Amino acid sequence: MHMQHNHNLESIVINTDNISMPTLPKKGLWENRNAPYHMYDAPGVPKCSIVVIGYNRLKKTKYCVECVLKFTQDIDYELILVDNGSDDGTFDFYQSVSHEKKKIIKITSNLGLMYATIVARQHFTGKYLVIIPNDVYVTANWLSNLLTCYESDPKIGFVVPSSSNTSNLQQVDILYGNFDEMQKKACEFNKSDPLKWEQRLRILNVISIFSRPILDIVGLTDSAFPHDFGDDDIALRIRRSGYKLMFCGDTWVCHDHEMSTRDPALLYQRIEAGRAIFREKYNEIDPWDDFNNYELTMSNIIKSTELLSSNQPRVLTIDGRCGTPLLDIYNALWQKKIVQVDGYAFTTNAKYYLDLQTVAIDVKCGYIDSIQSYYADAFFDIIALCTPLNLYPTPITLLQRLYNFLKPNGILLFKLRNTDNYNTLLRVTGLGGSHENEMSCILTLKSVTECLKVFGGESISLMSEGENLQLEDINYIQKRLSSINPKASQHELSTLLTRNYICSVVKPENSIGFERCSCKCNRV
Repeated sequence: MHMQHNHNLESIVINTDNISMPTLPKKGLWENRNAPYHMYDAPGVPKCSIVVIGYNRLKKTKYCVECVLKFTQDIDYELILVDNGSDDGTFDFYQSVSHEKKKIIKITSNLGLMYATIVARQHFTGKYLVIIPNDVYVTANWLSNLLTCYESDPKIGFVVPSSSNTSNLQQVDILYGNFDEMQKKACEFNKSDPLKWEQRLRILNVISIFSRPILDIVGLTDSAFPHDFGDDDIALRIRRSGYKLMFCGDTWVCHDHEMSTRDPALLYQRIEAGRAIFREKYNEIDPWDDFNNYELTMSNIIKSTELLSSNQPRVLTIDGRCGTPLLDIYNALWQKKIVQVDGYAFTTNAKYYLDLQTVAIDVKCGYIDSIQSYYADAFFDIIALCTPLNLYPTPITLLQRLYNFLKPNGILLFKLRNTDNYNTLLRVTGLGGSHENEMSCILTLKSVTECLKVFGGESISLMSEGENLQLEDINYIQKRLSSINPKASQHELSTLLTRNYICSVVKPENSIGFERCSCKCNRV
């Protein structure tokens, strides 16, 4: 076989003269990951590559680009304008945009945001890749604020701002009459403040910012998620690589999102299909149920307490699924300027073990009755039981054990499932009502508080957590209650609409010992 040689081919030269191999004994995981990327700190390399992806909606695209040019003058960046198959003059507009470091990418047919993102990744030169859809309008200090958070800790791998028209507790509503007023209010809002940063288990990327190490570690978007849950997948891969996900509550951008005009039934099917794919990929971890279990009432109690005696508190969460309740406590303590926290987690479900390891320094998995063997000699400043107490086999024994794990001045937080809710009313009146899969024993607030007093607990407080019901359902329940008891009070209606009670108790500073509670509240 005769081989022909083309001696005119241009050679590819990779300059590695200023890059050195990492020395493992002297550097850690994150430092070693960053070492090969020092070349991007060189003169002439832009700090960021900002990608604007536009598909039609030219008016939005124009304002999106205008905002980037106007409010990103404090960061050196290249501008990559992607026409994702538009037919409304987007490409001509991109050609008219004046920016010193500009690239235009034209995709002839729209294959979705995921494909446009993959193409943009092949052409950026900056240290960071920033991706903005054309219905997001950036505001004053947006990028400098986000990078301040990103670069504050080598363990931070992904940051997002607050915005309008989003979910996952990332939405902040700023009232405005026009875009000029919006920008003025956003300028007042966007004051860098680390106390407004929150670590999250899951974040939605209205704007995506990736460092080069993160992109190499995480890889491309998984094509298994062409429409929904691709951002959840990326967030989970980043966190499982050892990085933190941060929500920057000190920065706001406008998400000028239009509600979908597609068939709601079809949209629901699409979402559920993506959700099922996520569960299949991650061994039955659910992207909503297992990540969105925020414990805001518990974290608010911690924010208001002044009893913590340790500057580095020890926190234990029990059955907090993938770990969101533990992060809620971290964030509450962060706002109290408590930076060092030792987080522990106990789970009775092994599928949560891996994700709990990304947020806790120690994770145990076992039967709830064995918890004593793991923590018999351990003492905690905060303990949070995230599954209702009366869903466990022997609730009072468990309650006493957890109380005994507390340090003096420690606080125990737990839920109690309300067994006198609206479902009970509907069932006893023959109107149906749902039978929950969870079997809870009847355990009254009075009996629980009496036991806590026997243990020696002080400062016992109770708060209610409502059922997630539509207004028409509430009206129906109120009507049924009135038909049975015309003199029913608002308190009785509130009881029916309560799903859980949130209880907290403080262990007194001079606590020395406890007697076993003799009340017959434990299930046999």
